[in-house]
Amino acid sequence: MGNCCSCQDLSLSLLQKEENPTPTPSYHSKRESSKSQGKCAYAAVSPESIGLLIHQQNAKQAGRREEEEEEEEAPRSKGPSLKEKLKNASKDDGQSRSSFSSQSQKASLRKDEFDDASEALTSDDFADAQNSCEDKDQVSTRAGSPEPVGGLTEEEIDHESVVLRRDFSRQRESCVLKVPSDEYGSIAAALSAAMSGDVVEVSEGVYRESICIAAADVDIIGIGSINKIVVESTSKPVLVFRAIKGLVRNLTLRQVGGGCECAVEISTGSLVIDRCDISGQSDSVLHITGTHTSPSILNSVIHDSTGAGFLVEGGASPVISGNDIHGHHLDGLVVKEGGNPTVRGNDIHGCKTTGVLVRSGGLGTFEDNNIRCNAISGVIVHDCGNPRFFRNKIIEGMGKGIDVYDRGCGHFEENTISHNTMDGLIIKTGANPIVLNNKIHNNRGNGVYVFEEGQGVLEGNDIYENESSGVVIRSLGNATLRKNKIHNGKKNGIYVYMNGKGVLEANEIYENKMDGVTIKSGGNPSVMSNIIRDGKGKGIFVHEKGRGILEGNDIAGNASVGISVATGADPVVRRNKITGNIGHGIFVDKATGLFEENLIIENSGDGLHARNSGAPEVKSNEIVRNEGHGLHVCREATGSFIANQIHGNRKDGVTIRSGGDPTVGENVIYGNGGQGLNVC
Repeated sequence: MGNCCSCQDLSLSLLQKEENPTPTPSYHSKRESSKSQGKCAYAAVSPESIGLLIHQQNAKQAGRREEEEEEEEAPRSKGPSLKEKLKNASKDDGQSRSSFSSQSQKASLRKDEFDDASEALTSDDFADAQNSCEDKDQVSTRAGSPEPVGGLTEEEIDHESVVLRRDFSRQRESCVLKVPSDEYGSIAAALSAAMSGDVVEVSEGVYRESICIAAADVDIIGIGSINKIVVESTSKPVLVFRAIKGLVRNLTLRQVGGGCECAVEISTGSLVIDRCDISGQSDSVLHITGTHTSPSILNSVIHDSTGAGFLVEGGASPVISGNDIHGHHLDGLVVKEGGNPTVRGNDIHGCKTTGVLVRSGGLGTFEDNNIRCNAISGVIVHDCGNPRFFRNKIIEGMGKGIDVYDRGCGHFEENTISHNTMDGLIIKTGANPIVLNNKIHNNRGNGVYVFEEGQGVLEGNDIYENESSGVVIRSLGNATLRKNKIHNGKKNGIYVYMNGKGVLEANEIYENKMDGVTIKSGGNPSVMSNIIRDGKGKGIFVHEKGRGILEGNDIAGNASVGISVATGADPVVRRNKITGNIGHGIFVDKATGLFEENLIIENSGDGLHARNSGAPEVKSNEIVRNEGHGLHVCREATGSFIANQIHGNRKDGVTIRSGGDPTVGENVIYGNGGQGLNVC
């Protein structure tokens, strides 16, 4: 006989307990047979208890089979057999739910009756079973093939135990619900029947409905070609997610009726949308909100909304990766009010306004995206937005590359900003970004444009071949430029005007088609420790009441003068090396300024040339080996020239002519090619 549970005893126990019920709801299990609906069974009895019960019944079964064999060998006069006693007990009880077969003398218990028996067991039964099985060595077993007992074989009991154990641990096997099928004509019908962990498989077809995943954590997977598995909704979002987790894969989702905020609404949990095609005649295609909302939108096409592709707000932190985001009437992606997405490896293009808009305190990390061919800007950050951009390509826009304004911030590092129709980077109206190690080139406007009290730190950038100037600062713009390369621009390297400010430090400014640095109309930057070389115009040009502190710069090899100061300008020029320029070292025309402790050497013209009522203050400079005069003062220029070292120049050390009237004293003048001091 097999080592299996005695279901006769189990049935008898059940009948006895119906006469004297002891309510113990905390130990009862509930099981629903839902195979026709694609559901798996649940139970709530602990797996340890059911295991002990099986051991107990095995022990009883072994003993009672021995008794049955002894009774069969004994004379019939000894009394009724155990089978007859069990049958009589069932009849005396009078219960309508008798599980004994009229055709057989042996009681038979079906699987569903076994479930009912399990449901009726109390905590006392489980305690008895556990006590009976404490000494496992005393459990007698018999070898032999499995034999049906009460309608269940040993294998069936083992299977039932496995199912119950799986249910108890709440790790039930997932069920697959197919749409369309005889059971489910729609996705919504399948979802209403699904339980957590189930999979809804959607075959090819057009499904005109709105999907809501609200309670169970369910996966929805399209089976077939994505463009043939279409879910359309007219007046509602096509997908609403309010569960904890789930997966939507390989579907085409369309919101076609308009009149609603979004095509897909995700307000909680961690839904994964993978390889879907999503569009909507709505304010946004995907609206993601909520502080605990962290979905992943992967490898999908998000396109052609009447508003934006994504709206991320309310502290949501989605992962948006590998998507094609295009053709939106407004923005590709909007982040605001604490939204903090991770946006990686997407192609964001062809939007009618902006590729990425971060505003109203929005955050986010944007890495390795291709943001291209958008109408107004590739990226806009304003109203205290503070995102981080790394290694993105912000290119080929029909407007600006990046526009940061209205107290916007942000960190922009190792991006490529190129071939935009207007400026590469704009910083204005109190914006204060950090811009590090980017390549800003071949834009049709300026490389960087800072104005209207814009600030920011720009460091280590390569700014080149822009159609206008490399960097422009005006209207109280006050950026810090440090260790940048600004070169090969079609106009000036750096242009500061209209009361622009700024700190320009340790930059390399070279080979621009106009001046290296131009300061005019009230511009007042600090220009320190820069290399300004090989430009096609002047090294530094300060004019039209420009000012500024020019200190510690190396100004060399420019096609015109090293430093030109004109028309009311009044800079401070201190401790610069001005060498090898094609024109004069310093040229002062109708201007003033302090020129102190500079080395003016080996320029093609005069060391310092002042004219047209120019009145510079020139002291403690070394003016040597220039091709013209050391100092040349003419055309009613005045000024003071005190304590300079003037030697080795090809012509006169000092020449004063044509109404020039300077103050000259305490200079050391020697070894020049002409006269030491020539007044004519």
